[in-house]
Amino acid sequence: MYDVDLVGGESVTTRRGLSDDARAQLAMALAQAEASPDGMLVVSPDGEMVATNRRFAEVWDFPEAVIESRDDEVALTAALTRVADPEGFITKVRQVYAARVPCQDQVLLAGGRVLDRYGAPLHNPEGVYLGYAWYFRDVTDQMRAEAELRELAVTLQASLLPPRPPEVPGMEVSTRYRPADRNIAVGGDFFDVFRLGTNSWGLVIGDVCGKGAAAGALTALIRYTLRAAAVHHDEPSEVLGELNNAMLADPEADGRFCSVVYGRLELDHCGAWVTLASGGHPRPIVVRRAGWLDVRGQPGSLIGLFEDAYLADDLVGLGPGDALVLCTDGITEARSLTGEMFGDERLSAILLDGAGDDAEGLAGRLVDECLAFAGGTAKDDVAVLVVRVPDDASIDPALRLSQATGVAEDALRLSAHQLGEGCVDQRGRRAAPPREARTKLAVDAASPGKARRFVTGALRSWRMAELTGGAIELLTSELATNAIRHARSPFTVSVRYDGQRVRIEVDDSSPLEPRPRTPSHEDTGGRGLILVDVMAEAWGVTPMPRGKRVWFEVLAPPAAD
Repeated sequence: MYDVDLVGGESVTTRRGLSDDARAQLAMALAQAEASPDGMLVVSPDGEMVATNRRFAEVWDFPEAVIESRDDEVALTAALTRVADPEGFITKVRQVYAARVPCQDQVLLAGGRVLDRYGAPLHNPEGVYLGYAWYFRDVTDQMRAEAELRELAVTLQASLLPPRPPEVPGMEVSTRYRPADRNIAVGGDFFDVFRLGTNSWGLVIGDVCGKGAAAGALTALIRYTLRAAAVHHDEPSEVLGELNNAMLADPEADGRFCSVVYGRLELDHCGAWVTLASGGHPRPIVVRRAGWLDVRGQPGSLIGLFEDAYLADDLVGLGPGDALVLCTDGITEARSLTGEMFGDERLSAILLDGAGDDAEGLAGRLVDECLAFAGGTAKDDVAVLVVRVPDDASIDPALRLSQATGVAEDALRLSAHQLGEGCVDQRGRRAAPPREARTKLAVDAASPGKARRFVTGALRSWRMAELTGGAIELLTSELATNAIRHARSPFTVSVRYDGQRVRIEVDDSSPLEPRPRTPSHEDTGGRGLILVDVMAEAWGVTPMPRGKRVWFEVLAPPAAD
């Protein structure tokens, strides 16, 4: 049996009113507590301070008279003169005493010191309540050191991001950066926007493997290498290739790698052109003013891992009201409190809802929805970059370009090139696969027409106008009509191109599988699936978690040389 002094000098073995179990528990606790950095107090059910260690009086700076009183009320009264929030302090103590539940929080003292506070009820093996044990640790120095580290991390992180809010004259630009909440280390996400020439700007977003100083140093290398390479190369794939070589040659990289998207933006009379290259990063998404999404860029290889990295360019046109959204996987891989992942489908739904928002609204909507889904905290860094053509860009395009580039209006008017919704994109060759676009439509009589226009717009954006105006639009209309007739809820239309086939998918909430039937001469409907079966290269129905997907495919003619 331990024989440790209790309050007032009595030993555990002689303390009156305590059972043998209580004496044994207290003796064990006190023997351990004397060597602990924590101050310990044990209070009996009737409010008597049964035991303390020396550290308890030191942490609270209590005089001997308080300890010798053996009265918890005396100690509480003394504590109230030392804490910054007396009312909150005593309320919490009363609550845990009444409920006999554990407690874990921090107490701020009036002088600025901070105490970690832990409390727990004591019970014997039969469940009889023996009292309440408190533990207090002075964490002031630790908190101060963490604050200094956090300030240093914030300062270093700021040095890795643009020094001022990015601007592209004649465009809307909005960014968001949110470091992970779980640590104070320098994050690995970054973005950058910089001018390259009279009418060209560089756009960058990326994610470095790892955290801390090493990741920060690599982020700095990436940022400045990209800026330097962009001066010497016009094609974004060549810029990323030079970055890949630099990372492979840098001994300080130590096997680290990054994912990154780099884009070269040029203003146009009716909007802008962006050439994109992706190195293993989530693919850029164009949010079209007409209410559909265009997923762009080639997947590409991670940067810094392979000497023969696969990198390819993708040219995309932006018209008035169109926005280019770049984000890191801190968005799509965010998890809810139950472990569910945010995912690409939720990202698409939010962007579709935000079609028509300005750049600031779109960036804010995306980050706000992500954080709300994750319970208000970011478990990973989050970075978002949105570049959008203003709605009024086509009102006086030559003036807009002149103000952005410094070139005289008259010279610009002589070379007008039209771009935007309803304009066939004639610049460059067919976009390389894979391609993906989607929209969400209401149960409305006008939706089949909207579905046709969406498919036409996507194919034209991919420089595949030769496929429009024929069977593909007719069959799209039939599937959309079926969804309206049978599902009776909003439905999603997607168009994909894999290099050989164009695939149209209509997702709705009905689990009922459509089946072709033979209508009579008097029937006004029922011929939709017959047309699909006859005119499509292939078609089918795929069960989905919340309904079904009806799809068809048509062969795409070879791309022109």
